[in-house]
Amino acid sequence: MACSLEARYHAPMMAISPRLLIGARGHAHACWRGAFYPHDLPREWRFLFYSHRYPALLMPARAWGLDPARLAAFSDEAPADFRVVLEISAKGLPDMARVATWPAPLVAGCVVRLPRLDAAYRGPLAALARALPVAVDLRSCPAGCREDLAALGVGVCGRPAAGRAPAGPFAVSLIDQADRRVLGAALRALVTVAAPAGSALFFCEPTAALTGLDEALLLADLLGGSRVEP
Repeated sequence: MACSLEARYHAPMMAISPRLLIGARGHAHACWRGAFYPHDLPREWRFLFYSHRYPALLMPARAWGLDPARLAAFSDEAPADFRVVLEISAKGLPDMARVATWPAPLVAGCVVRLPRLDAAYRGPLAALARALPVAVDLRSCPAGCREDLAALGVGVCGRPAAGRAPAGPFAVSLIDQADRRVLGAALRALVTVAAPAGSALFFCEPTAALTGLDEALLLADLLGGSRVEP
């Protein structure tokens, strides 16, 4: 290959819709020091390093403290085409549903982690979906939950290892292992799914992200869906 992977990530891309975001859940993992980050890289420079290497990040709730004002610093450091998907907890959902504006274009959407789809979550989910693309990560998705969420304008996160495909206007798949067959199937589903708000794949396990992110970007390029703007 004539150019490095990092150079390819910085190259301008043709505009193809929708965009497929690829990244990791979190960027400040201790096991990445030396394996991904240089040993002497200061902690405060890690986001800058990550955001210039990969196109997207699933930001855990603790990293931004469920405080939209704290996202401005990330926006200042990241490249213009970098995107963040915010993780929101069940406890934080009511407050987040009342936020009127979010940093644009940095924030591409959110993943809401819920133990189950209770009636109390429906109103806040619908309110949040009016401001941002939303996908819900449920511990279990019983019959009818996809239809219930679709009626709220909300999607369901896919868990490829468990055979659960993503659904909804914002299609998100969450990967725990860098298994090539699972990864390939997940990417094929994401580049072909009808998701008007875009789609995303995130590695949730830090060591799997180390081995799987570069391969995911290459496979997505082959499938025609990596790092493109809507």
